[in-house]
Amino acid sequence: MKKTGVLLLLLLVLAFALPLPTLAAELDAVTDAAGLLTDAERGELNDRAEELAAQYQCAVYIVTLEDMEDMGTSDAYDLATAVYTEYDLGYGEEKSGLLLLLSMAERDYALIAYGYGNTAFTDYGKDVLLDEEVLPLLGEDAYYEGFSAYLDTAGEYLSMARDGKPFDVENAPGYNETDGSYGVTARPKYDEGEFAVRLGAVILLPLLLAGGICLYWKRQMNTAVSARTADRYIPSDGFHLTGQQDTFLYRTETRRRIENHSSGGGHAGGTSMRSGGFSGRSGKF
Repeated sequence: MKKTGVLLLLLLVLAFALPLPTLAAELDAVTDAAGLLTDAERGELNDRAEELAAQYQCAVYIVTLEDMEDMGTSDAYDLATAVYTEYDLGYGEEKSGLLLLLSMAERDYALIAYGYGNTAFTDYGKDVLLDEEVLPLLGEDAYYEGFSAYLDTAGEYLSMARDGKPFDVENAPGYNETDGSYGVTARPKYDEGEFAVRLGAVILLPLLLAGGICLYWKRQMNTAVSARTADRYIPSDGFHLTGQQDTFLYRTETRRRIENHSSGGGHAGGTSMRSGGFSGRSGKF
């Protein structure tokens, strides 16, 4: 009886220690448990992810689930780190990798990096990857297109990192090395010749047209004679003021800018590490 109790206790411990019952014993680079992709799409994306891992020694994963509540958690980031750890994911001894996890019931996502993945995928890089490349497509249920953009951008980041310049705010277009500010660098819309033509069309042509009209009107007034006095405009019994009022034609308004002293703002460089050596972010798509 005592042995039976100990055995039941061990089974309960194992059940809680393995909170990933709905996934396979081993995960592919692209594991589509939610069934968002066709077999052909999943196979093609899986091959591309494996090629990236072999080329850059950093694994790139995609995992989709129907409902993460079945996994015993409601936090996408915690689940992503648990999957990464429990399934011993990553490339090489450092277990380097990047993992994108989706849970369809909650429409939650998490993107985490580990090992060399923290170097290749900075905080700023993850934000650009998600906000500009992946989430807009996932939000429209274009899952194959979103995952394809994820792999394409991941390959670009890994290539930059291998060349010693990981994609970060300092390497992004518009970054000002002098003061550390970030913004899009203005570029001339037209070349000089085209600009001169447009300037002439917008300014000089209307001036010539207005001058021609004025000359025409002046010629029509050649019969007019200048009057030396204003007697014809004054009544014979004189001028009488019957009423008066003040009318303000202009108003002067002074404004003072209130400075915003709120903390934060902008993108910091590098990677902010979270628990267990992971970095990343999560949210809804």
